[in-house]
Amino acid sequence: MFSMQFTFFDKNGEKLMDKKFTSLPLKEEFIIQKSIEWFDDPEPCMIHRSAVMNKIYTRIGEYIKEQKVNELLWNDLPESIRSAFDINGQVYKVIVKCC
Repeated sequence: MFSMQFTFFDKNGEKLMDKKFTSLPLKEEFIIQKSIEWFDDPEPCMIHRSAVMNKIYTRIGEYIKEQKVNELLWNDLPESIRSAFDINGQVYKVIVKCC
């Protein structure tokens, strides 16, 4: 798994969230949607739920690594990534620190 730290900022430069990559909150409806898509399971048990979350984090991590930058504008991220995160506030940019 990827070792990254994500920091989300609003347009005024205020920090909205700073979390280890695999601790980023995912929207429940996104997890369920992917569980249905990948496992045909609308009520995932912990095993399916963990597998779904791991696959989501892996796909996001791969995308971030491909960008080869540590600062990304929120609107430049694909909707498939933006819609996964459960973040309060209007995100403007994301800074990613790789360890």
